Amino acid sequence: MTPPSPLPDDATAQYLPVETAVRYRCVCGAAVELNRETGGQCPVCRRRISVALLQGAAGDTVSLASLQGSEAATPPDRLGDPTEPLIGQTLGHFRIENRLGRGGMGAVYRAVDESLERYVALKVLTGARKSPGDSDHWDQLRQEARAQARVNHPHVVHIYYVGTEGDSPFLAMELVQGPTVAERLKQGPLPFAEVIEIALQVTSALEHVVRFDLIHGDIKPSNILLAGPRSAKLSDFGLARRMSRVADANSTLGGTPNYVAPEVARGEAGDPRSDMYSLGVTLFEMTFGRLPYTFADSSIQERLRKHQLAPVEFPPVWPAVVPAEWRSVLQRLLAKTPDERYRDHAELLVELRRLKPIALPRAGRTVRAMAWAIDLILILALHGLVMGILPLPQFIPFESRLPRELAVYLGGWVAMIAAACYLQAWWGTSPGKKLMQIRVVDQHGLSPTGPILALRMLAQMFPLWSTASLVAAATASDALPPILQLLPIAGAVLTAMIVAVDTVTAMFHPAGRSVHDLLFRTQVVLDARPHEAS
Repeated sequence: MTPPSPLPDDATAQYLPVETAVRYRCVCGAAVELNRETGGQCPVCRRRISVALLQGAAGDTVSLASLQGSEAATPPDRLGDPTEPLIGQTLGHFRIENRLGRGGMGAVYRAVDESLERYVALKVLTGARKSPGDSDHWDQLRQEARAQARVNHPHVVHIYYVGTEGDSPFLAMELVQGPTVAERLKQGPLPFAEVIEIALQVTSALEHVVRFDLIHGDIKPSNILLAGPRSAKLSDFGLARRMSRVADANSTLGGTPNYVAPEVARGEAGDPRSDMYSLGVTLFEMTFGRLPYTFADSSIQERLRKHQLAPVEFPPVWPAVVPAEWRSVLQRLLAKTPDERYRDHAELLVELRRLKPIALPRAGRTVRAMAWAIDLILILALHGLVMGILPLPQFIPFESRLPRELAVYLGGWVAMIAAACYLQAWWGTSPGKKLMQIRVVDQHGLSPTGPILALRMLAQMFPLWSTASLVAAATASDALPPILQLLPIAGAVLTAMIVAVDTVTAMFHPAGRSVHDLLFRTQVVLDARPHEAS
């Protein structure tokens, strides 16, 4: 399938990856070049700068390596470059050092906040004048600043200052030391664990945004900045709207054609569920490396039409590295009508947390064997108890060469094992696993489906099948023809061989996985799930 051709985004800060070498702005005002992995000392004030401080000072440091060889960045020694008239200039108390990115409305620069001696990202609208006759760009920048500044959330880029210098309105905000998701996507789809982590953080930010009567209005990969390996930040509130005024006649609607919700594409006001749709397009692109629709041409009308009418183009063969349940989440987010999507962001967060892979240590062979033995002993004890208390043979209504006791005995085993399979499928575990604090997970670290758990328990019960077959052979030795007496014995030998192979595989497999683990793509881990933070 040919990936759709992209449309250019609006002005967006394109931050580059953090490398080992960084420039740190000390509180004394000195610019120090340090190694992020070892730290160092300020040569002016002799202040010790630890590794922990460097790792957490995203707004105070900048990668030196990221400033070289980049089309989007101007080296810091090119101050006063005629092609970059703002380089080396001061806007308010912000001294511009180099450009980080450029868009249709202006550019984003790295600058020094000379009042607090720290680096910031400075968004400058070029050619916009603060005048009553030509104030659209200025009003949009001020709207973005007010909307973003009122949202104090760890996954929203912080706004520090908004002002104007001559005919250049500017916005000072947190300098995020990582690429945008759009930059990451140039390398291909993201791993599912990273997709779900970013989805959780952005959804948490959007849930917080709604509390401030706001709709972001422009969720897309270039507006999600990666501040670290496990930290995403939502940026660019230039199209944010107040929910209480979104239906006003004078309300201006907008968005990016590749990500706009169907109702917004039709000219409707939209609501927080419109942000959900845009998030769904973004998550689809992060998962598969392409947009959910193939466009016949690059026109805006074609893209808006596809959002409104076209079905989502899921891969014909679902990738093994992505949980199958992820499809239903994307399908619901990308529903054509808001009522078919999640009721609110809280409901979406519950679903995302359920699908979040959790890396747990695998259970040792001894612990697994003990849990297995406990389950077998419990079923044996329960079978013996039922057989000893209930006078079941008298309820067998037929007479045959097969003794009634044998029929009850075999029927009891079938009932006990079926009950064990049902319990594990319904409960998600078994008494032995619960007691030993282990659990079964699939290849993604998620709980397997009920049928998989039931079949896995059936495979674990092979020793009981072998025992039942041997007892059946002994009981029916006088009641069955010789040829039929061999069938239970053959069954016992076969199940014993399967158990032996399963046990030997678990003993020598590098990850301790047995045959039924490999067959059902499961593994057994310690049940030490951490508390989920919202």
